[in-house]
Amino acid sequence: MIWMFSNGFGLHHLRDIPWIAPLQFQFTHAVWHGFNAWDLIQPFFMFIVGAAMPWAFDKRRAEGASDGELFRHVLRRCALLLLWGMVARSISAGRPNPDLINVLGQLSFTYLAAYLVLHRGWRAQAGLALALLTLHWGFYNFIHADGITGPYDSNANPGYWLDGVLLGRHWGGGYATINCVSSVANTIFGVMAGWLLKSTRTDGAKLRTLAGWGAAALVAGLVLNPFIPINKKIWTASFALASTGITLWVLAAFYYLCDVRQIRRWARIGAIVGANSIFIYLFHEMLHGWMERAAAALLLWPIEWWGAWGKALASCAAVAFQIYVCVWLYRRKIFFKL
Repeated sequence: MIWMFSNGFGLHHLRDIPWIAPLQFQFTHAVWHGFNAWDLIQPFFMFIVGAAMPWAFDKRRAEGASDGELFRHVLRRCALLLLWGMVARSISAGRPNPDLINVLGQLSFTYLAAYLVLHRGWRAQAGLALALLTLHWGFYNFIHADGITGPYDSNANPGYWLDGVLLGRHWGGGYATINCVSSVANTIFGVMAGWLLKSTRTDGAKLRTLAGWGAAALVAGLVLNPFIPINKKIWTASFALASTGITLWVLAAFYYLCDVRQIRRWARIGAIVGANSIFIYLFHEMLHGWMERAAAALLLWPIEWWGAWGKALASCAAVAFQIYVCVWLYRRKIFFKL
C-alpha cells in the first residue's frame, strides 16, 4: 500500500538525472507489453486479499456464522467494493465516472470467484484459476470483429472491442473490463498460499513450497510470453502467472524474516498501513491531488531553492502524511472495513 500511494516518491521530478532514471522508470507502468515493478502493485493486492481469506472466514465460522450469512457477507462486500471504487474514481476525475477497471472494481469480481472455491480444495482452486486463464486466452484469440486487428494489439483487441459493444466506452491506456476474469487467478493463488501458511506443515516445507511454485509460475509466464505477451493492461495469462511467481517469492522472503527468524520491527509500518488498506487506497484515490498541491505550497521555499529535489521532497511529504494518517488511526484502534 505504501508503494501504491508513494507515486514513485517523487522520483519523476529527478528523471533527468542519469543514475536515478532507471530507478524512476520502475515506478511507471509498462506502455504495453512487458512489465515494470510498478505493474506488480495490483497483483500483489489481489493476491493478499486471497491469502487473508482462509483466516477471515475460519474466524467467522468459529463465531457461529452460517453458510448463508457468509455468502450474504461476500455479496455485500463485493457490492461495496464496486461502489466505493466508482466513488473514488469519480471524485478523482471531478465528474461521475463509472470506472470498472480500478482495483476495487476488479477485486469485487475476483473476491466472489475466490470465495466460491475457498473450501473446495487445492485441485478445484487451481482448476478454476487455470480454466479462467484459458477462457481469457481463448476470448482474445478466437473473437474476430470489425476494429480488431490482433489479439493483443493496443486499442484494437477483443477486450477493447467488448467494452465498446457492452459499455459504449473505452478506458484510458488500453485497460479492459474483462481483466476481471483472468485476474481471478491471482486472488485464487493467494487463497492457496493462505491455506498453505495456515496448515501444520513445517516452516521449511512452507518455504520450499512457496519458492518452488513461485519459480514454476514465473517460468511458465516467461515461457508463454512469446505466444501470449506479458501484458498487465489486458491481464494476459502470462502476466497472471509471472506476477504470481514474483508474489510468491516476496511472500516467502517476508515469511522467512517475520515468522521464521522473528525479525519484525522493520515491517511494523507496513503492518500498520496494511491494517487500513482499503481506507488508505480510497483516501489516496480521492485526495492525492490535493495532498500533492498542499505539500508543494507548504514547501515552496525548498522547491524554489532546490528545484527538482525540492519537488521530490514535497512528494515524499505527501507520502509521510498518508503514513501518519494510518498511524493515527492504528493508535486509536480505528479500522475501516467493508
